[in-house]
Amino acid sequence: MGDLIFSLVSIAYSIYLLVESSKLPAGIATIPGPGFFPRLIASVILVLACLLLTFSLRRFFKKTTTPFPKGRWTQVSLVLITILLYVLLWGRGNFLLNTFLMLFSIHIVTGSKWYMGLIGSAVLSIGVFLLFGNVFHVLFF
Repeated sequence: MGDLIFSLVSIAYSIYLLVESSKLPAGIATIPGPGFFPRLIASVILVLACLLLTFSLRRFFKKTTTPFPKGRWTQVSLVLITILLYVLLWGRGNFLLNTFLMLFSIHIVTGSKWYMGLIGSAVLSIGVFLLFGNVFHVLFF
């Protein structure tokens, strides 16, 4: 049931992103403009959300639903709080440090081993920082 709700919310969000990003110029010829990446990301979210909706509807009608385990509500709440704090700190401090701390916190909350969380968070944070900073020339805060 959670996948069904999440997919519907994701579809609505991606449609909103597509509408808002259509107000930005797409670019000219082979040079992407400011609207290119938001449209690309919104399109990918929309496709993935539609796939998730399809699979969750199949699962929903195929078998009876089981109740959501009680212990998972705490995990979900803590992950949402972590993401909310990350968004509230956006533009403040160091992007690399904030992203690393957010990802590491999510690893710990979801029960990953601390060293796997440390390695995964560091690799992903540095990878995003290098990719967007050096390849796409995005300015970080």
